[in-house]
Amino acid sequence: MNANVWKMLRLTSLLGLTGAAIFVAEWNTNAKTKAKSPAWESAFNGKTVEGTWLVEVTQIDCNTKAPKGPAFPSYLSFAGDGTMVENTNNPGFAVGQRGPGLGIWSHDGRHTYLAKSIAFIHFSTPGAPPTVPPFKLGTQTIAQTIEFQDDPDAFTSDATIEFADNSTPTPSVYLTGCATATGTRFK
Repeated sequence: MNANVWKMLRLTSLLGLTGAAIFVAEWNTNAKTKAKSPAWESAFNGKTVEGTWLVEVTQIDCNTKAPKGPAFPSYLSFAGDGTMVENTNNPGFAVGQRGPGLGIWSHDGRHTYLAKSIAFIHFSTPGAPPTVPPFKLGTQTIAQTIEFQDDPDAFTSDATIEFADNSTPTPSVYLTGCATATGTRFK
């Protein structure tokens, strides 16, 4: 055989061995990771907060935790890249007053996730004190901690809410609040 054929055979063998080594290393790493997975992870069958959720939100007094009005529905969708979208049917807003929320989420350990979203408030309304506050043109920011207990298809959440006006260059927070929620995975 000529020298070029031998070079080609050696290169093919080397590439094959390199590929096999990478395959074995990857398989070994995956096996170790699975072996170290805690029992709670296998009980959830790999499920995380990713997906779409039907959520029931209750506004509460931040100090006493007492409910402040009836619960209302919202939808939350969490994508695998750490982004989220939410929408609400909060009766405190006028029709078309609030846009959908866009945000981010992260895993905070075990069965706890952190999420933060922001939505536009498209126009101001005077409100209906004492139950419905006045809203100003600006934004609503929701920061929440989402926790799972024993069911990967249900969560509870505690949230803080901030409303900021549309002043420039720095919007001013004019109203804060708190809420609790329960979520059920949309199937």
